[in-house]
Amino acid sequence: MVYAGALRAYQKTNVESADNLKLVIMCYEAAINDLKVAKELHEKRQIDSCYDKLRHAQDIITELLVGLDYERGGEIARNLSRLYNFALRQMIGINSRQDTSSYQHLISMLSELKDAWEQVRQSGYAPSALRQAGIA
Repeated sequence: MVYAGALRAYQKTNVESADNLKLVIMCYEAAINDLKVAKELHEKRQIDSCYDKLRHAQDIITELLVGLDYERGGEIARNLSRLYNFALRQMIGINSRQDTSSYQHLISMLSELKDAWEQVRQSGYAPSALRQAGIA
């Protein structure tokens, strides 16, 4: 019980002290993790728990979507919007499918986006890249 409280406090501090790019990366990580767990739950036919994880992943992607500034972000923001909307549409219909391959496609897509933002962060161009994408 003490461990769980310490973990929550650490996670809260981690989020509150993160810059915009780190927050975006953390969102991708959480959505990817939710989708991995949802896939496992779907395969075990634990549909209610699966739905909870999918709903959380949808909430995260929705937050990324509404955080886009199309005026500043231009084409990059529009492309991210298309990807986010595609992901949301896939997640909405995923519970009704028996095939779980859609999960891997979404996980791969979000992982590629996360990796791209991590490369931006490591390159030192994070603030200008975020402005160009309409995120910062």
